[in-house]
Amino acid sequence: MLSILLIDDEPLTTLALRKIFETHFPALEILGEATNGQQAWELIQVRVPDMIISDIRMPHLDGLELLNKVREANLPSKVVLLTAYGEFEYARKALKLQASGYLLKPYIQSEVIKEIFRVIKEIEAEKGVKESFTKVIPLFEENAFKKLLAGKLDSNGLHDFLKITKDRWESCIISVFQLGGTASKAVEIEEVIKISLTEEVNDYFSHSERHGISFFHRYNELVVIHSASSASSSNPVPVQDCIRILMNYSEQPLLVGTCSKPYPLLQLADAYGEALVQSSKVQETGPNRGASIRQGALIERAVEYCKQNYMTDINLQKIADYLDVNKNHFCNIFKEQLQVTFWDYVTGLRIAHAKQLLQSSDELVANIAVQSGYINTSHFGRVFKEIAGVTPAEYRRKSRIS
Repeated sequence: MLSILLIDDEPLTTLALRKIFETHFPALEILGEATNGQQAWELIQVRVPDMIISDIRMPHLDGLELLNKVREANLPSKVVLLTAYGEFEYARKALKLQASGYLLKPYIQSEVIKEIFRVIKEIEAEKGVKESFTKVIPLFEENAFKKLLAGKLDSNGLHDFLKITKDRWESCIISVFQLGGTASKAVEIEEVIKISLTEEVNDYFSHSERHGISFFHRYNELVVIHSASSASSSNPVPVQDCIRILMNYSEQPLLVGTCSKPYPLLQLADAYGEALVQSSKVQETGPNRGASIRQGALIERAVEYCKQNYMTDINLQKIADYLDVNKNHFCNIFKEQLQVTFWDYVTGLRIAHAKQLLQSSDELVANIAVQSGYINTSHFGRVFKEIAGVTPAEYRRKSRIS
């Protein structure tokens, strides 16, 4: 894990910098904060940070003097200095003392993010290792994706993100794996996929930029975002590989949904919503894992009917009448071919739709219940918590926080 030390005699500045690092670079360790160069030098002698961000003008020992001490001690720390407009003489001296860079105050957040990325790459290039950087990049991307899904990343933030990631996420394909069980199980399975892909694709993490695939979990879901440009490259990591690995690992039926087309990154929430609603295709596991689901014409019609009518008062008799089959016979065929009961399937569609509305709208929970096929709000709440592990209100709050 890379470490960083923040130094400024203005507490509000260090507080703002800390927030940027905690939000966008959670894999970086903040060793501490100092209000002057002397205090910082004492901290540096206890533990040498990989990176130092320091104001130039400070009492006791200013930023240039601190930089000089670091260089005289032959410490490997990268030093980025903060300087105000008009203080170009300070900046010139800083570069002469081999500062890694400088930022003008008042700084722009996107400029800070780009500068930190540049310095991280510089550190890792000199160390000759990739481990730390390949952990920082996916976490940065994950935070950006979560903000996009929650509608919290505006067009300016998106522009900065695309510049930093070299436009490889300009458009993407999203898949949702509803795993069942708990959120901790989703984390466990996410790690299994990463390890398996590492073995199969010649070190996944060190080639993550080339492959353009990102994972993160939300409750009991695993979300896979695949760069559309990488998906059409000569050496992609298709979502089907993830499905195959999950089928080999999971003992439970797997619900999978994938959006039908590449979406612009700013429309990631729409892509997620489509994938969530479509996450009704069950991959078989156990002795017959790896075999595709054998859907006959009858079940295909049934599935299509469910997708079009799950928000109504659909029931077994209605769909049996629509298909012109015996109700009990239909239940048996449905369960045999899809490995899930008719009611569990409909419930999955309804809850997926409810999740999408909870994330993308401010509708009352009671209204969302009705739009998802539940007249009784209390019953909807019980079913939702049983499947998602949290109440509808908690799901909305947590999804927007993330």
